[in-house]
Amino acid sequence: MNEKPHLYGLMADFNSPEDLVKATERAYGAGYRKMDGYSPMPIEGLAEALGFTRTGLPALVLLGGLLGGLAGYLLQYYTAVIDYPLNVGGRPFHSWPAFIPVTFEMTILAAAGAAVFGMLALNG
Repeated sequence: MNEKPHLYGLMADFNSPEDLVKATERAYGAGYRKMDGYSPMPIEGLAEALGFTRTGLPALVLLGGLLGGLAGYLLQYYTAVIDYPLNVGGRPFHSWPAFIPVTFEMTILAAAGAAVFGMLALNG
C-alpha cells in the first residue's frame, strides 16, 4: 500500500507582523480554521485574522456577580430584619453599612464561580 501521509500540522516563521497577519488572512480565506499565531508582542489585527469572536462569558460573570451580591444582601436583610431582629446598641434593624462586606464577598464568590463554570460550559 502506497498511502499518502497525512499532514497534521504546519509551522511558519515571518519576518514582520504585517506578513503574519496577511498570511493568516489568506489561510483563513482558504478555509483553515484550526490555527493560531504566536508572537512575543501583541499584533494588532491578528485576532481578527484568526477569526476570534466575542464570547458571552463577560455577561455571564456580570450576571453571576449581581445575583451573588443580591443573594448575600437579601440573606442578611431577611436574617436581621424579618426572621430574628435584634436591637444591638440602638441601631436600626436594617443597617445597610453592616451588610456591605458580606455583599461584596458574595459578589466576588458568585462572579468567580460563574467565570469557572461558564468557561467550562462554553468550552464544551
